[in-house]
Amino acid sequence: MENRVRRHYTRLEWTGWYQLAKEYYQKNGNLKIPVKYKTVNGYLLGRWIERQRAAYHEKGVYRIDSHKIYLLEQIGMVWTISVRTEWNIWYEYCKKYYIENGNIDIPRSLVYQNVAIGEWISYQRKCFRKNNLSYQRQLKLEVLGMVWRKRQRRAWDEWYEDAQNYYETYGNLQMSVDYVTGEGKRLGRWVYTQREKAREEVALNLDSEKMEKLKEIGMKY
Repeated sequence: MENRVRRHYTRLEWTGWYQLAKEYYQKNGNLKIPVKYKTVNGYLLGRWIERQRAAYHEKGVYRIDSHKIYLLEQIGMVWTISVRTEWNIWYEYCKKYYIENGNIDIPRSLVYQNVAIGEWISYQRKCFRKNNLSYQRQLKLEVLGMVWRKRQRRAWDEWYEDAQNYYETYGNLQMSVDYVTGEGKRLGRWVYTQREKAREEVALNLDSEKMEKLKEIGMKY
């Protein structure tokens, strides 16, 4: 079966791929597709789009003519995608998953909306361990409940108790995002992520009861 699928991909003409790209554009309004994106029928559309970009920049052996360039530009093709933009596309898929499921504590093999976000999240953890993930990106993922290491996992009420102790000592929660308790807990990050969750249009897994409890100890959104 796998070999037959590969041959089927090989036989698909450029116009067939273009039609798949056009359908994606009509649904999503852009062609900023993650490289590992697959259509419902299993076509590796993300890879095909990347191949068109590579051809446009004359990388590799594949070439693309002016007519094909014109057709792709009619459906929103962006020929140069920055690393930051690409990262944010993946992040948005993770955010949608988080809104639906309340966490991103998922297996590496998980595929969501035809996108391999499990693999991507695993890669972010790897970057974190090697100190190759920017501080800003770390915080963005922590807003979605990212746990970098299993031993970091703590219940919300445990974090709240630390925040409450801080409030009783200083009268506010106006701490630096880098603030660490005497026990080594990154309370500043936790407070930051709670604030960011509440600021989202759809409160990210922070119910009204938790928001009220935080307001009681000086949280300002």
